Amino acid sequence: MKVIVPFAPGGGSDTLARVLVRKIQNRPGEHAPWVIINVPGAGGTIGSRRVRKAKPDGHTLLFLHDGILTAKYAGQSPFGPEAFTPVGATGSLGMVICVPEASPFQTLNDLLVAAEASPDTVTFAANIGAPSYFMARSLEQEKPGASFRYVQSGGGARRFADLSGGHVQSTAFSVSEYLNFREGGIRALAVLDESRHPALPTVPSALEQGYSVTYRNLQGWWAPAETPAPVVESLQSVLRDAFESPALRRYSEEQCLEPDFLDSRELAAAMIQKSEMLVGLDLEFERRYLPPVGLFLMIGVALGGLLTIPSPAAGRSLTPTSTIRQSLSKRLGLAALLVGFIVSLSFPLGMFLPAGILFMGAAGLIISGFENLRATILVSIAAPLSLYLFLSSLLGIDLP
Repeated sequence: MKVIVPFAPGGGSDTLARVLVRKIQNRPGEHAPWVIINVPGAGGTIGSRRVRKAKPDGHTLLFLHDGILTAKYAGQSPFGPEAFTPVGATGSLGMVICVPEASPFQTLNDLLVAAEASPDTVTFAANIGAPSYFMARSLEQEKPGASFRYVQSGGGARRFADLSGGHVQSTAFSVSEYLNFREGGIRALAVLDESRHPALPTVPSALEQGYSVTYRNLQGWWAPAETPAPVVESLQSVLRDAFESPALRRYSEEQCLEPDFLDSRELAAAMIQKSEMLVGLDLEFERRYLPPVGLFLMIGVALGGLLTIPSPAAGRSLTPTSTIRQSLSKRLGLAALLVGFIVSLSFPLGMFLPAGILFMGAAGLIISGFENLRATILVSIAAPLSLYLFLSSLLGIDLP
């Protein structure tokens, strides 16, 4: 069983996933290994894409909080919860807004007034498209004219390093992350909840400070779409038993995790309710106005590759100068094709097998022209297919 955690090790999501998996592994009669695979990057969308493309056989799970929804609304991902099968949710976490210990901002109002007085100068570390970004946008909406300068930062562990190191001026953490990090030189300005958190009695809520922003981050488990209902029910039962065990109850209390377990239907309903909260809120990152550089690059590479394919008569009566030029042209064409192959896999619709066949076919034509067309076609199909089967079936590597 592969559990994809789309963040770097050390953050709140990674820690909770490891505690739950350890409890599942210790269950009597549990023989199948549960392995956590950290796939950080792009606000959790790289890891979620891997699960979206996995086989719906119950052997791959995604552990992702509300980022599965906010990434879609932020324009970071073309898909959201609808692209997966909900399995269940293992509690929710309250959130806090934090600054370095030596920060001049003593209250949430101080922070937002500064962001209003000097727009786009107060830095806020956020995983663009993830809940941390959503919370900052919500605060901006509560203070018209306020605008943070967003600094892309990964999961909780990475944001803590950026904040404590003085690289950014503010960020958001879950309550459990803050409890683990607060001795490292950071300070909480506000709890984003209906009232003060019992574990942080001296930290006022945003509501107390006049800002109507509340947020709880739901910790969801997701399977690939079309996973059979009996498989989902079995996984749901395993997660519920582990989460509701006495050991996990104690851990939930220590980490300020709301211990309510949601089944698949309740998780789906919760996502619908949260999506309604996002309607009308501008979450899209500032780079939304830039041209689609990746698409232009792919088109350019494809055209460059076509221009380097020699004609059927190539190779006859060539002068030394033309031979050198053709050799250089072939090398440049192969390099361009390789770049195009790699770039294509980074797109939501990128798939290893068809991209590999196209790459090998075009490379074969560049190298040998049309003289060995049959061999080129056979190799362009056999080589990527063999490599795909070797990496995915024998080594268990998830390919796009």
